Amino acid sequence: MKIVKKNWKYIFLLGPALIVAGITAGFVAGSWEPIPLGIIIAGFVIIGLWLLYAAYQQNFWGRRSTQVSSNAIAATLSILLILALINFLAARYATRLDVTESQQFTLAPQTQQVLRNLPQPVKLWVFDPTQNPRVREFLENYQKESRGKFTFEFVDPLTEPGKAQEYAINGLGEYQLESGSKRLLIQKGVVVGFNPSQIPTEAKLTNGLEEILSTRSPKVYFLQGNGERAIQEGQGGLFEAEKSLKDKNYTTAVINLKESINVPQDADAVIVAGPQKAFSEEEVKALTAYLDRGGSLMLMLDLTPNNANTGLDSLLKDWGVTLDKRLAIDPSGDGQRYGLGATVPLAKRYGDHPITQSFGSATSFYPLARPLETTAVTGIDQKPLVWTSDQSWAESDLSNSRLEFDPKSDRQGPLLLGVALTRSAATTTQATPTPSPTSFPSASPTSSPTTSPTSSPTTSPTSSPTTSPTSSPTTSPTSSPTVSPTSSPTTSPTSSPTVSPTSSPITPSPSPSPSPSSTKESRMVVLGNSQFATNGWFEQQLNGDVFINSVSWLSKPDQKTLSISPKKVTNRRINMTLVQAAVLVITWLVWPLIGLAIAAFLWWRRR
Repeated sequence: MKIVKKNWKYIFLLGPALIVAGITAGFVAGSWEPIPLGIIIAGFVIIGLWLLYAAYQQNFWGRRSTQVSSNAIAATLSILLILALINFLAARYATRLDVTESQQFTLAPQTQQVLRNLPQPVKLWVFDPTQNPRVREFLENYQKESRGKFTFEFVDPLTEPGKAQEYAINGLGEYQLESGSKRLLIQKGVVVGFNPSQIPTEAKLTNGLEEILSTRSPKVYFLQGNGERAIQEGQGGLFEAEKSLKDKNYTTAVINLKESINVPQDADAVIVAGPQKAFSEEEVKALTAYLDRGGSLMLMLDLTPNNANTGLDSLLKDWGVTLDKRLAIDPSGDGQRYGLGATVPLAKRYGDHPITQSFGSATSFYPLARPLETTAVTGIDQKPLVWTSDQSWAESDLSNSRLEFDPKSDRQGPLLLGVALTRSAATTTQATPTPSPTSFPSASPTSSPTTSPTSSPTTSPTSSPTTSPTSSPTTSPTSSPTVSPTSSPTTSPTSSPTVSPTSSPITPSPSPSPSPSSTKESRMVVLGNSQFATNGWFEQQLNGDVFINSVSWLSKPDQKTLSISPKKVTNRRINMTLVQAAVLVITWLVWPLIGLAIAAFLWWRRR
């Protein structure tokens, strides 16, 4: 028995031997399971037993130091276990706390509701070779809120040309939504000047989700019969605008009020684009009746030849809008970067409205535009959409080849080019303007401008302005159309009847009277230009967004996601004068350094 106890410790030498044997067997056999791994585990078990036996022999567990060390090890292991559990729960059930003042990193309530109620999976394809982390973080918020029904994938079209060809992308930075067999373009790609930091706005992406999942197809009618722009390819047509509407699940059709007295009941919106002839009284009554029953009307009205009457003045007056018969001139020189002249105002200032509130300071073009003036009307809610620059003016003398500001006859900018109007269901068309001042006094001043005429550009063009209503800009900024602004668009719809209203009298049927019990409000968008939405111009900058957002706001009055406001960052920077900055430097830097120097000097002397 004594011999066994004496030689018992040598049995534990089998541990290291088994570990070496298991490792050798694993390398030789080329496989670590099951025998080599079992041998290695057995070796470690024997070594562990040997350590426990040695501690027992030396009365290791009864020592005070062992108990203190054991408690410390147990506490450390407990803390590590708690931290590991917290990290596991945080990774499994991640939560974020947005402490920014304007909730910069929190989705709007409308977006959260759309994502939580997604009926089927939706995937966003991002054709971005940089895989911007800001974009990824933005989309991860969508994915998390949707509980996995919204997914996204980055694709590099340069390394995966097959995928780019499958989705027919037009350039880098393109975003496309896909749900089932439906696809929807959210943001167009660009070939030149790609900015990887460009992120689609929350309103645009959320509206795209609603559009691609919507089973309803709004119907939009283009009015024809008075020289309006035709839905056709080529300069001056609206083919690109109509195609963009169809891509967004709209149904489009053409209507002629000379043939059909009333606007169809299924019309979600009616578009009047650049009429060149006056509307008859019967046509105006049909449009008025359509608005009275809760319709939506988009008027894009250009300057007519010889400033002819459009026939819509009485209708617009009821809504508090007056068409200016002058031409908007923008001599700021911003258009020169795009090869455009002074007769193409560039807009960078937009109103706080669902149509334009996400535009920021981006650019849109309005060739040969006419300004608008507004007057407050009881029951009509008026919201400005587009303004020109402060340097612009409304030119009254269109026969003069030299564009110079005349304070006697011209009106100083900024000029209002677009307005959105809403009328409640209880308000009838008999409302008359009140004598209150204009809603937007800065847009239509009634007094002479305060700036002297000398502030006008001294380099006035000596020839006709270099912009044609029938030409469209190219992607090259050096190309510039060259035709006088007094010329009218030559493109006229061939399918529209050319018979004047007086040569073919029509006996109209009684137009429906307003229904006071109707709960649907009427909406109208008035723009002093239609060329911005024509082929060639539609793809430029924000022109297409102005048109599409206007139609969406008109045809979808119940849609709330369009009105998602962009998050505004509060400016917390401190702007100090030189004196204030000097005082701050002296207080926080100079005086502490002087005190430190005195302390160092006293310490040195006391040594």
